[in-house]
Formats: sequence, C-alpha cells, structure tokens
Amino acid sequence: MTFAICLQVPNHLHFKKYLNIYSEFIPQMLFFHSIFGYLVVCIIYKWSIDWSTSSTSPPNLLNMLIYMFLSPGTIEDGSQLYAGQAFVQVVLLLIALVCVPWMLCLKPYMLYKEHQAIKGQGYQGLVGQDNGRPSTDEDMEDEEEGAGQAVAQNDEDDHVSFF
Repeated sequence: MTFAICLQVPNHLHFKKYLNIYSEFIPQMLFFHSIFGYLVVCIIYKWSIDWSTSSTSPPNLLNMLIYMFLSPGTIEDGSQLYAGQAFVQVVLLLIALVCVPWMLCLKPYMLYKEHQAIKGQGYQGLVGQDNGRPSTDEDMEDEEEGAGQAVAQNDEDDHVSFF
C-alpha cells in the first residue's frame, strides 16, 4: 500500500500538481502509517520478545488496535506491550484524525481559492478578435446557426462503379 501511494508522487511532479502532494500524498501516508504502520511495528516488536520468560502472556494485537479507537489512552492490565503505549496510541490516533479533514478539505478549498482568483481577474477576450469586445447574443446565434444539425453532402459523384 505504501508503494502504491508513493507511485503517485512522480505523476504529481511530472504534471506539476504540487497541491496533490500536500493535500493527498502526505496525509495519506501519515494516516496509513499512524494506524497500520504502528500495527506492523507492534507485530515486529512482539516477535522480538521471548514470551516464555515473561511474566505476562503476549497481548492480542487485534484487540489492541480495536481498543486504540474505542478507548484511547487506556490499556487493560496484562495486555500492555511496552511502556508508554497509551501515550503513543493517543498521539497516533490524533494524527490519523487530523489527516481526515486535511485530505477532504484542503484540496477543494485551494481549488476554490484559485478559481476565485481567476474569476476576480474578469473576462478577457481573445487577442485579435473584435479588440476584446464581448460577444452579443446576436453574434452567438450567428455562430451557432446550424450547430447540432447533420450536414448532407451529395457523394454520388465520388462513387466509382465497376459494373
């Protein structure tokens, strides 16, 4: 998943869409790794401990991840994986929660501001056409006359008959 998210970056850079990096790539990576990256680190840490010599049984990581969302900052007795786990989980959960509105709101807001800036510049006609004079309804009707209608051509002269 990380690889797939990272594959977006060359496209954003090639098409010079730097807003996508700030509004999509960075919050997606933070969100993904604050939840699933943390789970991967916990799995590796759990594997590295010799639980046969430990006084507690190994914690259930699936329940740990579920309770990270249901009751942030509280760790059940006997299911703590490491010291400071409650604080780390609260910080990671806050990062994930901040990323959701970041992903949903930043890009539409920035595109709206860009649109308003362009709209604020006003209408500018094409250079060399009526000195920038805006088109009237009459001009538009003349231009659109016949638009959407099929044009019939007499193609009988173009056909060559061999029989």
